[in-house]
Amino acid sequence: MDDAVDQRDEALDQRDEAGDELHTVPVSEDVVVDSPSSDPIELDIDGSSSNPVDEDLVGVVVSNGVEAYELYNNYAYRVGFSVRKGNQRCKVYSKTVQMKMFMCSKAGFKVKANAGVRAYSKIDTRSGCGACVQFDVGEDGLWTVTKHVKVHNHELCAVDKSHLLRSHRNVGDNQLLYLKDLKKSGVAMADGIRFLKHQAGGSPLVGFTNRDAYNSIASDTSKRLDGTDYAVFFWRDGRMRQDYELFGDLLVHDTTYRTNKYDMICGPFVGMNHHCMNVMFGCGFLMNERIESFVWLFRAFLRSMNEKCPQTIMTDQCASMAAAICQVFPTSRHRLCIWHIGENSKKHIKALRNNKDFLDMFNCVLKYTETEAEFEFYWTRLVTDYKCHKNSWIQKLYDCREKWCPAFNKDYFSGGILSSQRSETTNHSISRRLSKTAGLCDFYSSFVSVTSEWRSKENGEDFRCTQGVPNMMMEHVKLLLHAREVYTIEIYFLFEEQFMKGNACHQEMVLNEGCQFKYHVWRPDIDIIRHEVSFKLSTLDISCSCKLISELGILCCHCLRILHIHCVSSIPNKYIMKRWTKKVADGRDVNTGSMFCRAGVPPSIWVVEICRKFQRLISSSQDNSVTRQFCDEAVEEAKKKVEAEISYVQIEECGVSSSSGVIQNPSNRRSKGERNVRRSSVIEKKYSAARGRRSAANKVASSTKGAVQSLVLESLSEIAGDGYLVHPSFGSSEFCQYSNDVDDNAVVD
Repeated sequence: MDDAVDQRDEALDQRDEAGDELHTVPVSEDVVVDSPSSDPIELDIDGSSSNPVDEDLVGVVVSNGVEAYELYNNYAYRVGFSVRKGNQRCKVYSKTVQMKMFMCSKAGFKVKANAGVRAYSKIDTRSGCGACVQFDVGEDGLWTVTKHVKVHNHELCAVDKSHLLRSHRNVGDNQLLYLKDLKKSGVAMADGIRFLKHQAGGSPLVGFTNRDAYNSIASDTSKRLDGTDYAVFFWRDGRMRQDYELFGDLLVHDTTYRTNKYDMICGPFVGMNHHCMNVMFGCGFLMNERIESFVWLFRAFLRSMNEKCPQTIMTDQCASMAAAICQVFPTSRHRLCIWHIGENSKKHIKALRNNKDFLDMFNCVLKYTETEAEFEFYWTRLVTDYKCHKNSWIQKLYDCREKWCPAFNKDYFSGGILSSQRSETTNHSISRRLSKTAGLCDFYSSFVSVTSEWRSKENGEDFRCTQGVPNMMMEHVKLLLHAREVYTIEIYFLFEEQFMKGNACHQEMVLNEGCQFKYHVWRPDIDIIRHEVSFKLSTLDISCSCKLISELGILCCHCLRILHIHCVSSIPNKYIMKRWTKKVADGRDVNTGSMFCRAGVPPSIWVVEICRKFQRLISSSQDNSVTRQFCDEAVEEAKKKVEAEISYVQIEECGVSSSSGVIQNPSNRRSKGERNVRRSSVIEKKYSAARGRRSAANKVASSTKGAVQSLVLESLSEIAGDGYLVHPSFGSSEFCQYSNDVDDNAVVD
């Protein structure tokens, strides 16, 4: 029997040792502990003695094995040792327990294996201690103590350190659930443990050590998905398919992020909703970046989305991905990320970029050309003036110009985006929540958390749009009033920005055929090449050579100028893109069952709330002996009622004292000279920052294009002669030249 005990003890030690290898975290205890001698403990079980060491458990009766273990473990806590389960004897046929022993954790001796020198080895705590307790189970099922050996052959633990003994430490289910929720939310484990210690009133009261928490999380994780091998897979939920039906005209895909543990390639499919915010369509994992891997992923995505292809796909410069897109999405427009091209230019044309004028012109052709004719003109000047027409990287870039230049993609909706930053933002949002050892299960939890946050933000913006309207920069303007009614707040600001730019425009009528008009529109001193607007009054058909309506989905400043001077009071329905309206998501299914049919609150949330209530009550009562007595009586009464519903509840007593003084920060005072103004709200700061970034980007675009126009102004003036140049409205690579006599016009190269 002793050999069996030793073997079981050895197996238990090996299990504990394996768990200890997961994390070793030093614990610092900053608490004030009263001396046992100054506050004697009087916890009698049978009334025979006030000293826990002299307590005799023989004759004590309990109902089951759980209560038997708790009885001896509570005794061990007061005395100062740890407990583990020992031998038991069962009936042959029924397998019911007849006898069970619990012993000191130092019982027996550890078998030492010749493993050589190890970087870390668990200390030997066995000393052959004979202290134990034996329970016999009667025919009535009651457990009675028939033997109690109280003599230990080792030093007992002090009462202020008993909470560190192994059998007195346990990470509760609610505590584990709370730590898992914090981890899913991106909170570090150390911070979560620190919060639970603060909530409990200190390390002795939390019930476990840092190492226990790390081991419990690791054990829980090992029971889930991470033991399965995967090659490639794609995942989406029902809401993502609904979102794709509404906003699937634009798709952004990026594969720069890899999971650290499996080195798998993560490829989220991201779009843009009616608030210009990210919306998730799905996520795929690949083991490599071969063409067949991307073909499988894209086909899986397309099959799950009812074979609906997007208008535009934005990716990085991955040749395998481009080949797969040509096979799976032949009707979609493949766009390359401008940011990646700019970064690659730093490696391939570093010397040319050192020239300020070259950099301005390069950025202009990369981002700010509006028509194919304008792009061809500036590109020719770029390679001619800086003699880079023989540069292989420049030549390759020109050969694939239709994939990155905005001027060649005006007929395809892109939402005005030029990079795959939206997908990279997704990768960043997920990766910052994960550690280097995170697996697929952790990634899935973070992915769901990020998606949930995005949907919550979208829901908040939908609510905000229904509760009010934004202020208009110009009052009593019918077009703006109509736009404010149909568009979301973010899109209204974009529309208003175009309208205000239109107010600064001049127009010249070059054709009047009854209800058919043609105008040349430009901003003086800003646009050296004019845009052509065609307008049919009877049907309200309008088009512009800048093609912003097909690229962004809202009318451009040139069209709004013409509509305004013709006293059109509302936006024609044909030019209101449904994806930008407030009502676009009204038909989307919403799962209300989880909102209204949830009984009660999650245990982790309830624990936090009830602990806060008790902490406030205890803090208010700590300085008054009468109120302290009230709290003690309330705890005892609550304990009796809870035990009547469930079973025995262990409430450990610990002599921990804390200072009653409360240290507070000094009251805030307004600094001298500071104005007494209203503080900006969080949402106000967010929108101000967003509009500030957009304004800064517009200023950069205007200054860059202005600098480039100043470089080519003389050449353009020679081409225009006594007239002016107009952007072609039919996709030509040549400007249209108009003289003061509108009947004489020509196409010039």
